[in-house]
Amino acid sequence: MIISASRRTDIPAFYADWFTNRLNAGYCLVKNPFNHAQIRQVSLLPRDVDGIVFWTKNAAPILPKIPQLDKFKFYFQYTITPYHSDIESGLADKQKVIIPSFVKLAENIGRERVIWRYDPIIITERYNFQYHVGGFSRLCELLAGSTQKCVISFVVNYKSAAKNLSAVGSKTLDISEKVKLVSELLKIAKSHEIELCACCEIPELYELGVSEISCVDAGLFGVQFPRDKHQREGCNCVKSVDIGGYNSCLNGCKYCYANHAGAEVIGRNYANLENRPGF
Repeated sequence: MIISASRRTDIPAFYADWFTNRLNAGYCLVKNPFNHAQIRQVSLLPRDVDGIVFWTKNAAPILPKIPQLDKFKFYFQYTITPYHSDIESGLADKQKVIIPSFVKLAENIGRERVIWRYDPIIITERYNFQYHVGGFSRLCELLAGSTQKCVISFVVNYKSAAKNLSAVGSKTLDISEKVKLVSELLKIAKSHEIELCACCEIPELYELGVSEISCVDAGLFGVQFPRDKHQREGCNCVKSVDIGGYNSCLNGCKYCYANHAGAEVIGRNYANLENRPGF
């Protein structure tokens, strides 16, 4: 079994204590997002867990707890983008907290286990073509030597995020525009010895030389699992168990599909222990 921690909320950033407490207990409880009365017990015993994939925008809170993960195989999908508070309103300071934590994490567990996500790419009047070229270049300079791979993807207009994306003026790119931008990002990544990867993207990007990736990759744990049929078409992620709960992340990202309730509900879920991921 592979644990995904988590597509539903940022466990390393906001629930690191909860997660390590659940590791000590050997299990967690996960609500069915479509039927909250249905609760599943998920084993977190080392003998039952083939690997853990962490998804985060800030690993600082979980860094001191990394030694408690010694019995597990794991890696991080770590998102760092060049957006400001109009897009990501709840993030810690990127220069002072998020980027240093990325570098420190790589020092602790190895750069091959810290995958950088420049994801999603949103195009607006403020965050235009040149802005992304410059922002990506600066981040490559800061993260070079601390990661081997960078995953890119263009924003998906999920129903739960459509209103927010419209409010910030998100624009839809055609194929030629995507190819033009990614061609530039590919050159920059190569110059910093970072492999540019993508998941669920148009074939034209792979034809440029972008590598196709599985974000949840059983091969990194030395096992084989079937593709997760519940993911969108084109996704190569293997079957995993997502722990955590929706509407509980405080990052405040306008593009997020996992938060579809209002800020008041999200704040209440965070404050109320019984509504925290898996409680």
